[in-house]
Amino acid sequence: MTRVASVESELRRTLEHYWSQLPVPSGPTIASVDIALPLGRGYVRVGVDAVSHRHILVPMPIEAPDVSDHVSSGVCLTTRALVSDEASVRYADLECARPDLTGVFTGLAADVCLALLAGPDDPGAAVSQQLDDWRALLGAGHAAWTTERFGGLVAELLILDELLDLDSRAVSWWTGPLGEAQDFRSPIHALEVKASLTKEGRLVRIHGTDQLETPVGGTLGLVWFRLRPADAGVGVGLVELIERCLAKGGAAGVLDRLDRAGLPAMSEPEVVGARFEIVERRWYRVDDGFPSIRPSRFIEQAVPAGVGAVEYLIDLDVVPADERPLAELLGAFLERR
Repeated sequence: MTRVASVESELRRTLEHYWSQLPVPSGPTIASVDIALPLGRGYVRVGVDAVSHRHILVPMPIEAPDVSDHVSSGVCLTTRALVSDEASVRYADLECARPDLTGVFTGLAADVCLALLAGPDDPGAAVSQQLDDWRALLGAGHAAWTTERFGGLVAELLILDELLDLDSRAVSWWTGPLGEAQDFRSPIHALEVKASLTKEGRLVRIHGTDQLETPVGGTLGLVWFRLRPADAGVGVGLVELIERCLAKGGAAGVLDRLDRAGLPAMSEPEVVGARFEIVERRWYRVDDGFPSIRPSRFIEQAVPAGVGAVEYLIDLDVVPADERPLAELLGAFLERR
């Protein structure tokens, strides 16, 4: 883990700790505490308001202009005055107004703190710039985190965990959260990971005609898990999986991808409670004999004009699973030739 990644990871934990410990105030006030990051007019503070919205408050110089930004769907930037030791101090107040963005907001707040460590002349402008940098991510919106979606993320992290045992740089090839067709993509190979919470059958849903398209000159493997939701102390937990991956390398990359996926903060009960037993695991080599709809199977080697947003089901019971150890597939995925 690089020094910057380690600092960012520790910052996130610190912010989460303070937010979780602050009491929710009544009325229009805000409960806040400084986080020992000094600027010219005071310390950076984290806060919670009466509706449990999280805030990060950055002290501004007397001569600095007010800041205001209400463009993002769930994060806003305003100027707030707080009285401390009988003196009023203006703060750039970055507020998370949507609970589903708490995990993303923690990442944004950590980035703000890292930017402030450089000692900018105008801290308010630095906060505004960080918000601009995160605009596309914060404004995109995310699907609800159902048990099935948590299971899908756990399956991807199980593969990432094993890949990191083989190569500490493997997080750079975790491409699913980045919107790529496959969940993992190395220079010439690809892996698609599927998870099912059903008790019977091995149906998988394929999204798009390119999800099972084999890379030119490379290979594509499909890894399938059957998972069962588990109680505390049983199976594998999402938080512990994340912590394992963070410890093995590429922490900044892991956190960035979790942010892009819109994962709620790791202190949220739904995240803490996301645990699964691995009931079954199989993998398949996606070759010419594997059932799929992909461009290379059309006469023109392309999907016909006018066809789009294709989704379909594959019954894996009609396909023989590869009997070789999964480690062999993962090792081949990491090969660069």
